[in-house]
Amino acid sequence: MGRLGIIFTIAIAYVIVTTLVGVLSSRKHKDSSSFMTAKNQMGPFLVGVLLMSEFIGTGSTLGTAQTAYEVGISASWNLITLGFGFFLYAFFMAPKFNALGEYTISGALAKTYGPALRTMVSLTMIYALTTVNVSMFTGGAATIAKLIDIPIQTSVFIVAAATILSVTGGGLKGVGLANTIHATFKYLGLFAVAWAAWHYFGVHPETVQAIPPKHYDMMGIGGGKLLAWTVANIGAVFSTQFVIQCIATVRTPGDAKTAGIIAGVLIIPIGFLAAYTGMSAKAIFPEIRSVMAMPAFFDVMPAWLAGVAVSGIIAATLVTILACQLGASALVMKDFIIPIFEPAEEKRLGITRMVTFIVGLLPVPFALYVPGLLKTIFFARALRTSVAVLAVFMFYAPLFGSPKSATIGLGFSVVMTTIWFVLGNPFGFDNIYVAALSPALVMLVDHLFFKKKSAPAASTTE
Repeated sequence: MGRLGIIFTIAIAYVIVTTLVGVLSSRKHKDSSSFMTAKNQMGPFLVGVLLMSEFIGTGSTLGTAQTAYEVGISASWNLITLGFGFFLYAFFMAPKFNALGEYTISGALAKTYGPALRTMVSLTMIYALTTVNVSMFTGGAATIAKLIDIPIQTSVFIVAAATILSVTGGGLKGVGLANTIHATFKYLGLFAVAWAAWHYFGVHPETVQAIPPKHYDMMGIGGGKLLAWTVANIGAVFSTQFVIQCIATVRTPGDAKTAGIIAGVLIIPIGFLAAYTGMSAKAIFPEIRSVMAMPAFFDVMPAWLAGVAVSGIIAATLVTILACQLGASALVMKDFIIPIFEPAEEKRLGITRMVTFIVGLLPVPFALYVPGLLKTIFFARALRTSVAVLAVFMFYAPLFGSPKSATIGLGFSVVMTTIWFVLGNPFGFDNIYVAALSPALVMLVDHLFFKKKSAPAASTTE
């Protein structure tokens, strides 16, 4: 078997095994609630792994390495700010969400702002999660196709089959088990590539001098970009549906806090490993395109080690798709299917599986025919930041604004953020700031000029 055959065999075996792990966990589910929450079936460590799994896709490996090739170690802020977001979430948000007993972000916000906002939040989050999945299918599947030398269409269908089977078969528990393996292989893949770079420098120590001095500057990306990343990542962590779903599975608010801390601790090293890889590639492979900063090492690694590294890239693709797919499915089921059609309890599990199947198929045609959607990860995080603003107000300023202004503010934010993104961030003002400020401004105007002095009544339509 040749080098490519070894890499291909390891990669395909990895996909098959992790998919089976997800599917075989289906025996645990007796109803749609256990399918979506896996209540009390996972401890804080496994939930911590799940929490970070939404955010460790190809953007946190290939993307960070690519940026590090261009600007240096400061690219690691992409993941460091996510870790900081999880630490804040652990102390200020996770225990409160766990105590609510809700597993959808829309349901949680509806307790304070009413049923109209529930629908708006749900639609916003489905929009954001589907956008992420389209970009993950587009970029991840294209990368996998190139690494194991298969057509892009074949790669898209392999990714779709693996993720749909895992989510439809195993629910949150299946995703949890599969994503634990994916996170492990992601680490193994990053360590393998970092080791290849370190080994090369050991044999050719003079090569280290080729790393530009500016690449060692932790502020190389600039203060504006760092602030935008920080706001976007904190907003995404605070409001993402899959994160709320995971927090709902643990027994106590204390366990929820622990899970958030674990997620923050686990995610930060990924940023440094990927950034080290990109910086090293700048010295070792100075003529390549920056997007190849990590894949360039695969050609100089032993075949079996390259197979592990490629599996890590596959893991980076699958891990985020699984999280987004399950999160979007939970929102569709909880906020639309059950209220509108009122299916009997004994039929809900089957309907839930059908919904996850359909949601899993949605990104496929876009991935096949609209490849230009790759650069949408931070736009999707901006959309979620709008929801995060409302979540912070709900817990720490519940009398600010009103249900009506919260709903209008979120709708205004989604429209303005989308327009700002399409226009290419005019005046250098990032769309993440539009997403964060829009709902707050609408609620502030309402609070100062229109709101009645009495507090809004909490919704009881749960």
